[in-house]
Amino acid sequence: MWRADDPQGNEAAKVRWDVVPYTRGTLIDLGCGPSKIFPHAIGVDSGKDTELFGIDMRPDVWVETCEDLSDFETEAADSVFSAHLLEHIEDYRSALKEWWRLVKVGGYLVLYLPHRQYYPNIGQPGANPDHKHDFVPADIVDAMRATLGGWDLVENQARNDGTEYSFLLVFQKTDGNRHTHSYLTRPKTNKPTACVVRYGGYGDMLQAANVLPLLKAEGFHVTVMTTPKGQDILRNDPNVDAWFIQDDNQVPNHLLPEFWAHQAKHFDRFVQLSESVEGTLLAMPGRANHAWPWQVRHTHLNQNYLEFTCELAGVAYESAARFYPTDEERVEAQARLTAAGPNFTFALAGSSVHKFYPGQDSVIARLLLEFEECRIFLVGDPSCKMLELGWENEPRVVCLSGEISIRQTLALAQQCDAVIGPETGVLNAVAFESMRKVVLLSHSSHENLTKHWTNTAALMPQGVSCYPCHQLHFDRRYCRQDEETGAAVCQRSIAPETVYEAVVL
Repeated sequence: MWRADDPQGNEAAKVRWDVVPYTRGTLIDLGCGPSKIFPHAIGVDSGKDTELFGIDMRPDVWVETCEDLSDFETEAADSVFSAHLLEHIEDYRSALKEWWRLVKVGGYLVLYLPHRQYYPNIGQPGANPDHKHDFVPADIVDAMRATLGGWDLVENQARNDGTEYSFLLVFQKTDGNRHTHSYLTRPKTNKPTACVVRYGGYGDMLQAANVLPLLKAEGFHVTVMTTPKGQDILRNDPNVDAWFIQDDNQVPNHLLPEFWAHQAKHFDRFVQLSESVEGTLLAMPGRANHAWPWQVRHTHLNQNYLEFTCELAGVAYESAARFYPTDEERVEAQARLTAAGPNFTFALAGSSVHKFYPGQDSVIARLLLEFEECRIFLVGDPSCKMLELGWENEPRVVCLSGEISIRQTLALAQQCDAVIGPETGVLNAVAFESMRKVVLLSHSSHENLTKHWTNTAALMPQGVSCYPCHQLHFDRRYCRQDEETGAAVCQRSIAPETVYEAVVL
């Protein structure tokens, strides 16, 4: 309920954490005022509040009025957001049509408006003298029925807790002309709810996946909060009941604790796995533990990643992490194999400078000599193409780096007889599968990474005093480099013969 002595202004801040899933991508913030809802938004304003109240306005785009947005192309935005603006516009129906024009199919129009039951109406004491309308949600829904094209009303919330006196409507643009109200039919659960928060690389997400079936087994309805990249890895996981997706850096890093604290109120268990490994058990440059003496770092950081993840989630440890391919991905992977066998997947490199093995060509050559009808799949991101050089004309070596997606890569690895490589998501994806794994350890120890893995040879660097460093490496400043090969000294120290013998054992 509105109170005259409550703080006034910055209404968007009251709702921003709840509209994160609807304000991704290209976002236009109409009537943004002195502060946009998120830094990535394109702020649009007329600057009228400078004239009326002396407020310093700095929108990205100045307009005469938000009723005319002809500077923007049709379907220019993934979402359009507006807080406490529409009630100031006389012809609000025409304004809605103009705002709706900017939204792509599949995108969102997000409206946050004062509710006439919670805010002084026009002419009443305390009312805003510039208001042209006193709205309830039904007024806006009726107006939206006159817009061109279809929509689905995905949120319809009356919000009058604390200092709020408003309502929130979120319309998703759809193909066709139907108008639906999915917020009314959204599935509800009588189970306790858990939210697992994890951003990061492919390996990070697969480690987080270990807790999902364990939470399900305890009876939780499980939501995963992650980025599109994280969702891509887990999107076929049967242990995920719902998603909360946000873009990279959509919520500024310094505001993440506030965002998480707000979201935690909506769940019975909030499992915070961000920096559960990186920053905690793998020290980041600039953090105090990064500069600890090696023995101190090893003593305190030499803990198993998956065990620690389960501890944070409040579940007893089990080896439960799996990658779940679709049926189509599985069939496609099987079609690549040679029936004569054996089939090998060789992950050429990971996301860090130390996750590259300079002896790979020697291992590949030895496998080709030993197994005349084998097939060796070389996988990695596009930068790994340079590591495939020299094998293009060998029919038993299939160069796939940068040519298939990460999901296709993991589905293929699941079908092979052995998977070889440094500490990458590819190896994490098959940790508990039956095939042979050969992992070339670098910044992690066996205790950290492979302690519970099945049928795995964890090859440790030999004669390298800094191993295991328990450090993250974003560049080569803190990672010792072998001058001859350019690889990390820890990887250079593992003999190709040792790798080969581990594969065929």
